[in-house]
Amino acid sequence: MKRAVVQIPAYNEADKLPNTAREILAQRVPDNYGVDLQAWVTRSENEKGCCDTMMAAESVPEMEVFEAPVGKLSARNAAHSHAVTRGYDVIVSWDADAPPEHDGVLAALLSAFDDPDVVAANSIPTALSRHRSLLGIGIDLFGAFEEVAFPHINGQAHAFTADAWEAVGPFDDSIDQTEMVKVRGEEEFGFGRKLRQYGKVVQPPGAKVYDDPRRIHCRFPIGERPPYCDTLGIADNYGGDDE
Repeated sequence: MKRAVVQIPAYNEADKLPNTAREILAQRVPDNYGVDLQAWVTRSENEKGCCDTMMAAESVPEMEVFEAPVGKLSARNAAHSHAVTRGYDVIVSWDADAPPEHDGVLAALLSAFDDPDVVAANSIPTALSRHRSLLGIGIDLFGAFEEVAFPHINGQAHAFTADAWEAVGPFDDSIDQTEMVKVRGEEEFGFGRKLRQYGKVVQPPGAKVYDDPRRIHCRFPIGERPPYCDTLGIADNYGGDDE
């Protein structure tokens, strides 16, 4: 029996985390896997009482909750190192605002490792189904082009072996983590490049997750920039990238 852990890094996401966590808990899991769920929550001064996201995480009793350091890269470094220490075989990083399209997404990611050469499995972000719009269709088409032209790991959800993390991690968390362009360059493109150098990276066709429309609006604001972009940690110079 293999052991996997799904880790959700969360910051200012009290409204998103519990629902996404429950949808992950409802996912089908391959028979040869045991799966645990964790939330790694960074406290925010922007939240009432500082702790809304932490309390939201603790409202899901099946999920283990940890306090994470500031910055997504720092939070993920702490989470993944903890997973290695606990002896998990596969680590799944899953954003709080990226719910699965259906109940077979986790199974699709984990089943990819039936091939012993696979070191990572990539999700497919989509805005088509739950948030249907012309802008969403455009984002999907751009994402498909980007995946072919600039291979990377999608930050919304992806899985990788603990051995791969030990070989190519951790993230460089010395960069300015308030600049999401730099964070994405390290988390998605840099990490993706290192994983492909280490082994085989696949993108199962059934591994679709939704891209939060708030991020779409912050990437491509029409008119005045939405104020909630700041609470998502999306800087003014975000320029079309996401966390």
